[in-house]
Amino acid sequence: MKILFVLPRMVGGGVERVTLNLATALRQRGAECRLALRRAEGEMLAEAQQVFASVDILTDVSLWQFIPRLTALIDTAQPTHIITAFTDIGLLTWIARRRGKAKVPIIHGIHNTHAFANRRPGMIGLLRYLLNRQLDRLLYPRVDAIVCVSKGIEAEVKACCPSAASYTRTIYNPVATKVQIAHCLQNPRQRERHAGPWRIVGLGRLTEQKGFDVLIKAAGLLPASPPWQIDIYGDGPLRAVLQQSIQRHGLQDRITLHGYTTDPASALDHADVFVLPSRHEGFGLVLVEAMLHGAQVIATDCPQGPREILQSGRIGQLVPVENTRALAEALQGTMRRKFWIDSAELQNRASCFSTEESTEQWANVLNELNHSPKNLLGGRQL
Repeated sequence: MKILFVLPRMVGGGVERVTLNLATALRQRGAECRLALRRAEGEMLAEAQQVFASVDILTDVSLWQFIPRLTALIDTAQPTHIITAFTDIGLLTWIARRRGKAKVPIIHGIHNTHAFANRRPGMIGLLRYLLNRQLDRLLYPRVDAIVCVSKGIEAEVKACCPSAASYTRTIYNPVATKVQIAHCLQNPRQRERHAGPWRIVGLGRLTEQKGFDVLIKAAGLLPASPPWQIDIYGDGPLRAVLQQSIQRHGLQDRITLHGYTTDPASALDHADVFVLPSRHEGFGLVLVEAMLHGAQVIATDCPQGPREILQSGRIGQLVPVENTRALAEALQGTMRRKFWIDSAELQNRASCFSTEESTEQWANVLNELNHSPKNLLGGRQL
């Protein structure tokens, strides 16, 4: 089985991390995985070059070069399946496939919500959002399978395009292997914390979506006692803006922007509390990773993902989106142990999102679309 993944670039985001995890697992099952990128950009590019059998950069100049170059790549590489993400890339890939000779099936992965919250500020952001929804309706009937990363997104897709309901399903993101999960379960967090300030961690791209500006404002409402510090890992276009906000609130000694990290597990392993202050999500990969490491978790009740993961707030606090006071109160509640979940329960919930389970379900989708009678990846037949 030869699988071609198509993405715009390899920035340090959840889509890219999931793609690397999935490709690694599929290669272990014997699949040949190849990656096509529109641009040679992103913090994860070097890692992608290690994971994939080959990485093809289609164009760094003009978008119009993308389609003919992708068509040529598909005809030359002759993949058995194509996996895409992002609506514009999905449409361009469908056009490229149609122009070529190969009639390879396209599986389109949807990693983010269709909710109105998923829009950029201003009139341009609104127009882009409305255009994307029209492009969604154009793309979804034309692909061969749609894989959503949460039940909430699956419901959105079926409402947007009822004709796609029969080939739309949810497969939760591959977070960690069973070996990694077992290692974490063998080392549960103790109820008693180490001495020193509470370590509050945020991790993600420094963009409007991730809501770190809200976390900084909420930190400005926290009392000095018990002592605390906030470590934010990630990079992105809003880094300078966030640093200015930290200085404006006088929190230079309390909040540190560490930049992109190649070892998120280490950051999460030392976290007492993990905060996901996003305005919207598709799933919330890093939220599950934090739970796996036994950290207490707080997330916004944004569309979609966190509510599913945290079982409607049973095993982690959910706060309204962009509500700085509610977020500050949730942080205080955790540090004062008014809301506390045993680390073993958090880790057991996180263990439901294993790479093996996710890959098995992906294998089902691939085998269902494979016209060969041989079940190449060992997945259960649907």
